[in-house]
Amino acid sequence: MKLLHKFFLAFFITNITLVGLMFVFIYMNFVAGFNHFVEQEEQKHVVEVKQQLVQFYSELGSWEPIRQNTQLWRSIVDPKNNPNEPNPTKQNNSQINPSVYTEENITEQKMPSFLWANLPADLLQTGRRISLYDQHKKVVVGRVNLNENPHVEPILLNNKVIGWIGLVPSGLVENSSVNAFLSAQFNSYFTITLCVILLAFIMAIVLSKHLTKPIKQIVVATNELNKGNYETRVSALTQDELGTLSTNFNDLAYTLEHNQHMRVQWVSDTSHELKTPLTVLRSHLLAVQDGVFAADTSRIKLLINQVDNLNRIVDDLAQLANSDTVNLTYNEVAVDVIELLQQTFESYTARFQERSLTVNSDDLKSALPCTVNGDKDRLQQLFSNLLENTCRYTDNGGQVNMKIHRVDNKLEVIIQDSAPGVLAKDQSKLFDRFYRVEKSRNRNYGGSGLGLSLCKKIVEAHGGDISLQDSPLGGLEIKVTIPVVN
Repeated sequence: MKLLHKFFLAFFITNITLVGLMFVFIYMNFVAGFNHFVEQEEQKHVVEVKQQLVQFYSELGSWEPIRQNTQLWRSIVDPKNNPNEPNPTKQNNSQINPSVYTEENITEQKMPSFLWANLPADLLQTGRRISLYDQHKKVVVGRVNLNENPHVEPILLNNKVIGWIGLVPSGLVENSSVNAFLSAQFNSYFTITLCVILLAFIMAIVLSKHLTKPIKQIVVATNELNKGNYETRVSALTQDELGTLSTNFNDLAYTLEHNQHMRVQWVSDTSHELKTPLTVLRSHLLAVQDGVFAADTSRIKLLINQVDNLNRIVDDLAQLANSDTVNLTYNEVAVDVIELLQQTFESYTARFQERSLTVNSDDLKSALPCTVNGDKDRLQQLFSNLLENTCRYTDNGGQVNMKIHRVDNKLEVIIQDSAPGVLAKDQSKLFDRFYRVEKSRNRNYGGSGLGLSLCKKIVEAHGGDISLQDSPLGGLEIKVTIPVVN
C-alpha cells in the first residue's frame, strides 16, 4: 500500500471515528437533557392542574361538573390564551362565585380567571395526557383504568384524598411532539454528521497529498541518484523533519557527486602516476633491445630507480586504502609518543646528512615522556611520512627545526623547513590525494602526492589535528596536535 493511501486511511478513519463518537455523545446528551426538561415541565404542569382541581373541588365538593362537560376539563388541563371577550362572572380568585359553574355558564365557556390565569401555553400538549379519577379511583375523565397511567399522584384537600390524577409522559406516547422533535433533531444531526464526514474525506485527501508531496519528491530524486545522476537536488518544502530529510538528501547527493569526481580524478591521477615510470622503463628497455643503449651498470641503476618509484606509489596507495578503514582496525594501546618520535627521527639521520640538511631537534631531546592512546604502527607511519616529506622537498643545504610543546592535555609536534615554500592557495590542497604544487618538479623527487593525505587520515583517527602554514625558515611548517593521557 502506498504511503498516500496509508495517510488517507489514517486521517479518514480517525476523523470518521471522532465524528461518529461526537455525534453519539452529543445526541445522547441532548436527548437526556431534553427529556429532563420535558419531565420538569410536565411535572410543573401537573402541579398547577392539581392546584386548580383542589380549588375546584373545594368550591363545588364534586367532580360531576367535569364529568358532565369535558370542555370544562380541557379548560383546566389545557388552557389557551386569555379570552378576548370580557367575562362578566370574573371575580377575585380568593372569592369564587359558585354560580359561574352553572350549566349555562359552562356551556358558554365563561370560566373564572383562576382556570387560565398565570398558566403558559401547553406546547407539549401535556393536558391531553392527563386523566382524573375520584377518590375511589373511578375515572372522571381520561383513561378508564388508573393503572394505565405510568405516573399517578393523589389529590389532597385538608390531608384527605379527594381524587387521583394520572399522566402518561410524552416520551412514552407514539407520535408525540417530543418524539417528533427528537426525531427531527436526530435527522438534522445525522445530516450534519454526513456533511462533516464528507468534509473529512476531502481534507484527508488534501492533507495526504500535501504530506506525501515532499516524500514523493525525495523518492523521485533517490531514483535519479540510483541511476547515477548525482547532480539531483530537492527543494525543502517544509521546515519540519521532512525539510531536514530534504536537506540531508541534498548533502548526500553533494557528497556522492564530490566522491564521483574524486574517483574520476583518482583513476586519472593514478594512471598518470603509474604511466610515467612505466613509459621510462619501456623506452629504455626497447633502446637496450635495439642496441641504442648498452645494458651497463648506470642503465640498470636507472631502471631500478624507476621500479622503486613504482613500488613507492603502490605502497602509498595500499597504505591510503588501509587508512580508510583505520577506525575499524584501530589497535589502541598506551604509546610513549616522545620515544616513538625520537626513534623515527634517528632513523632519518642518514637521510638528513645525505641532503646536507641542518637539523635543530633540541626540544625533542629534552622532551619529557608523553603517553597517548593510539596505534603505534600508525603513529610511526605518520612521523615517517612527515620526515620523508621534509627531506624530499627541502633544497639541499637547507635547515629543519623540530619543536615539541605540551599544551594542557594536548601534544604539539611542529616541523619547520626552509625553501622552497608553498603558496597559501596551495597549502589547503596538499592533503588531497595526488595533489602536488608542481607535478613535474615533484615527480623528479619521486613523490606520489599521497603522503600528506595519509598523514591527515592517521591524525584524525587519533582525535588530533594537522595543519600547514608558512615556515619562518622560508619553507613549510607542519603542526600536528594529538590528545595525550599524561
